[in-house]
Amino acid sequence: MGGTTRSRGSGRPTTTVPDPRPRLVYVVPHLSEDESEHFAHIPALLAALGTRVDIAAAVERGNPPACLAGVRLLLRVPGGSRIGRMLGTALTVHRLSRAGYRTYFLRYSTLFLIVLILTRPLYRHRILLWRSGLPGVRPPEEPRTLRMRAQEFVNLVTARLVHCLVTGPETMVPLMSGLWGVPKQRMRLLYNDVDAGRFAPLDDEARKAARTQLGWGADEFVALFVHRLSYRKGVRLLVPLLKAVASSEQVRDSGLRVRLMVAGDGPERARLEREAADAVRDGGMQVLGPVPNRDLPRLYAAADAVVMPSYEEGFPRVLLEAMASGTPVVTTDAGGSVDVVGAHYPYVAPVGDLDALAGHLLSLVAASPEERCELGLRLRKRAQSEFSPERVAAMLHALL
Repeated sequence: MGGTTRSRGSGRPTTTVPDPRPRLVYVVPHLSEDESEHFAHIPALLAALGTRVDIAAAVERGNPPACLAGVRLLLRVPGGSRIGRMLGTALTVHRLSRAGYRTYFLRYSTLFLIVLILTRPLYRHRILLWRSGLPGVRPPEEPRTLRMRAQEFVNLVTARLVHCLVTGPETMVPLMSGLWGVPKQRMRLLYNDVDAGRFAPLDDEARKAARTQLGWGADEFVALFVHRLSYRKGVRLLVPLLKAVASSEQVRDSGLRVRLMVAGDGPERARLEREAADAVRDGGMQVLGPVPNRDLPRLYAAADAVVMPSYEEGFPRVLLEAMASGTPVVTTDAGGSVDVVGAHYPYVAPVGDLDALAGHLLSLVAASPEERCELGLRLRKRAQSEFSPERVAAMLHALL
């Protein structure tokens, strides 16, 4: 913002040059050094966005660093209890308004969103809300509780009270418009991004060393699952998928051992660990639990394939991370997954189709390492060209 200052010594007023860049508050739900969620991608995007936009970042939880590249003002939202956090959020909004920031971009931050809606008559801010995915997908035995209904109502109301609803990829725009009752003229498209410098293939020697350190043999085909361990992400299909592949005639005749590594945590973890104990007879499964995002690049790059048997997705970062790492993926067509891997990618199964998932994974088992490498590099090039932080920063800048 422009203003008047006095030069040192002369006492004469000097007019500062206004910063022509738009101002934006990026609300970060959680940020820590050992971040295991996808919020770990946000710093790379903010660094790219900071070349175009005057950014303030409001971090709701975690232990963020003292500064972030590209961010001019970094605030940690105070408060421990729910009431304390609400008051702390209101104080943060006040401080940001005093600093001249009145446009907000949010993902998953329900409390912050409610405070923004309540304080909008006072501060006149603008709210851009990201949503993607179909939250209604749940296990068949799970009833629709009162809490779920209340959350759905809050989501429905808040989606209609923001200035625009942001989503991606392309497939999700009409879906989100219909789900939340938001007119198409108030919908905006924005991609997710991936840092292809951090998620990258390993050379042959480094990859061999990584697999040795991880305890993976040269005679093993290693498939990797990285996601929340929930019904929506297809966790209940993992053990049947491993058994179908490991017990196939193709694998038995080859003498190859199939191993499935599972990184993540969630409500299905205990069930999966029980089932995994039996799966050892047919193949190998190891549940690693939550893995910090900083440690995932080595897992992706060392694996032979990534499997994502989801029933529900929006704009899955798991696919972006695998693609940037140069690792082939087997996925379902849930949500915007096909938009991410590309319309002509061969290893996409219909949602819930175990036979198709097993067939695709067996095709990758049968492929030579050179063929898998070539496929992975094609995916990496797509990740670099379509989903880089610089491109996504340009898209977000255009929304402002």
